[in-house]
Amino acid sequence: MKYFLFNTLGDTDNDDYCFTSKFPRGGVDAYDLVAGFRLSDEYPDGIEDVYWSLGDNFIGLELASYIGNPNSILAFNKSSAKLITSTVQSEIEIIPFTLLNSKGKVYSNDYVLINPVGSIDCINWKETVCDRSTNGDVSSYERLVLDKKKIGTLPDLFRLQFLTDEYILSETLVDTLLKAEHTNLIFSEIEFA
Repeated sequence: MKYFLFNTLGDTDNDDYCFTSKFPRGGVDAYDLVAGFRLSDEYPDGIEDVYWSLGDNFIGLELASYIGNPNSILAFNKSSAKLITSTVQSEIEIIPFTLLNSKGKVYSNDYVLINPVGSIDCINWKETVCDRSTNGDVSSYERLVLDKKKIGTLPDLFRLQFLTDEYILSETLVDTLLKAEHTNLIFSEIEFA
């Protein structure tokens, strides 16, 4: 089976789609959303309401299936999220949020944040060209390759250990989303060696 890297920026060639460079505020910390932590453990008393604002520096107002952002946060409409949760067998958390326009008014209540819990150690370090920080995390990369020997049965949606702000989707999940004509989704096939 093929696997694909999900581009969290979305379709940057389409200026009509909503895009935000802001961070969600309210119930969750943005770092927690990209680290792979189980949010129910991080917030044992429950997650407070979450709000996410569109910036006034982006003109797109079309509500696509996915809201592009440079912060590696998965923000899908409820229809896409339902399709993802029905396909994915691994643990994911769904956090509803209110999308606000650039003036702070409610723009949509139809979106959720998707949090794939945990990460999988499957990077092929011999083939991957990257820089790593002192704690071992990948700080940047030129080429990302997964290790055929480490992969066993991969889930349909997961994060990479040492690179938790990147999301890998199976061919099954990608095909399911595209056949259902969900929008603003950009994927690139990932190498294995």
